[in-house]
Amino acid sequence: RERAEARNQELQKLKEVQQVDQLIRESPEAAVIPEKVAQRMGKRMLPFVGIPLIGSMASFVGFWYMATYRDMEFQPALVATTSIVLLAVGLVGITYSIMSASWDPDREGSFFGTEEFSQNIDNIKTGLARSRENAILRDKMETGVISQEELEKAMAKETKKEKKTASFNEKMGDEMD
Repeated sequence: RERAEARNQELQKLKEVQQVDQLIRESPEAAVIPEKVAQRMGKRMLPFVGIPLIGSMASFVGFWYMATYRDMEFQPALVATTSIVLLAVGLVGITYSIMSASWDPDREGSFFGTEEFSQNIDNIKTGLARSRENAILRDKMETGVISQEELEKAMAKETKKEKKTASFNEKMGDEMD
């Protein structure tokens, strides 16, 4: 009985994967980042990426100015390290600006986005786990471990069971009234 339930769950997940695949084939825009969210990410990039990038260029120009007009000497490693560190902060800023933006089109999110950042990390972890499961299910389907006929038969059983449950719930609801 437990094996049959586990098999039914696996078949149900496979059916869901096929439905999502079908939805994406029929409507490619379903897998696109909403315009509001993309713009929100872009707005967050300005300070998180722009400031370090401009700072990197300004530090390089500042070192040049000090060396040329103030006759100060700097070790090349200091100039390089300062520029590279600021560029690295800009790279981290790209990631943070995307991850700290609210991915919900209807929700703006907070100023620094710390709550959104942790929520988006959880979303990514869940998505990666789901992708791994989906890859295994697709592999089983391709190798013939699960046949299309078996999948359709199980789904027909599941549909019958859902209809019986709905009918029972309707009858119980009618009697309770």
